[in-house]
Amino acid sequence: MKKAKHTVKEITIVGVVEEYEEDDLTGLIIATDDDDYVVELNKQGKRLSQEVGMDVEATGFVTKNDDGTKRITVTKFETFESDDDDEDEMFYGDDDDEIYDDDDDDDTRRW
Repeated sequence: MKKAKHTVKEITIVGVVEEYEEDDLTGLIIATDDDDYVVELNKQGKRLSQEVGMDVEATGFVTKNDDGTKRITVTKFETFESDDDDEDEMFYGDDDDEIYDDDDDDDTRRW
């Protein structure tokens, strides 16, 4: 009997970065309108820990545990400040260590 192959696709989700604590474990989730995604604490996941409470658009690879929990390994993300009059956007990529674009015209910072 052949085992079914699981295809992991890179997807983009939009939600709010939140801290969680469950059974003495702490971490981050991205809460979307439809679901919560536990953030893997890779390089980008650790950067997300500085963005708690911010709206984000995150791209990454999603897997599902046996219990139905969705986990995302973030490869890049962009944050959006909630104030519509002074929108502040930041973009973070997987291979970057520092801000590589700080465009004062639209308050966009990219990693």
